Amino acid sequence: MGWATKKSRPWEIRQTIWTILSILMFIPLPIHIYPLVMMSQASKAKVRSWMGIAWVMLGIELALMVSFFYFFGALSQAMLLTLGGSMLSYVVGNALLLNQLKPYLRRLELGEVRELYWISTIDSQKRLEISAPTIDTPQFFVERLLHWRKEIDNTRIHKDIDNILRLFQLLEKKDKREAEKFLVRHSTIVNVLMQYDELENAKLNNQVTFDSKRKLEDVIRQAAQAIEQEVTNQFKMGMLDVSAETDVYIQTLKSRNLLKD
Repeated sequence: MGWATKKSRPWEIRQTIWTILSILMFIPLPIHIYPLVMMSQASKAKVRSWMGIAWVMLGIELALMVSFFYFFGALSQAMLLTLGGSMLSYVVGNALLLNQLKPYLRRLELGEVRELYWISTIDSQKRLEISAPTIDTPQFFVERLLHWRKEIDNTRIHKDIDNILRLFQLLEKKDKREAEKFLVRHSTIVNVLMQYDELENAKLNNQVTFDSKRKLEDVIRQAAQAIEQEVTNQFKMGMLDVSAETDVYIQTLKSRNLLKD
């Protein structure tokens, strides 16, 4: 487990190597690299607000660079203001990068499961994930499962969620229409996870809470088992179809005397 995701820590470090370099390169050459790093992260994570901020900060860095070359050679007040502005830009820019680090890593983690689409801001997406009453798309379903996986502190539920995600991916690759039906049949899973998280956060150590949490854990476990059986049945049906098709194909070849009995 990493600091911000369920991926390994070396994976997280590899994804943030340019952020680390941006912090280390405090001398502008000729500008600080943090706006470019921010653009790269915005493009990979597909967050519009980050891209907008990156362009603004790049404009500031370019203006400071022009000012530096214009006043170069004279230790004037304008040059001192330029140097001070450059240092302030470095501090603010890299602070923004660090603030974006966790959501950036989580978006990359999601990108390994689903193809990402552009969102306005991270906060607006979180509010949508939590408050939406229905599961509209496969990506939304996956995002909400990953969200509650991060919020819930129960390794058994983590394993069940991982299994559900893996099985859903298999089903979606096999038959997208069945995957859409899957969302209708199993949307309750997200509600159960939400209720479990509420019980965890309530921190009420009594028998009622304990029994409720155990019941919800059983629901998630049984749901994972049922989904595994459902996906297995889909693959069985597919194999039967293939078997029937191949039998007809072989018989056709034999009837045309292309194969011997």
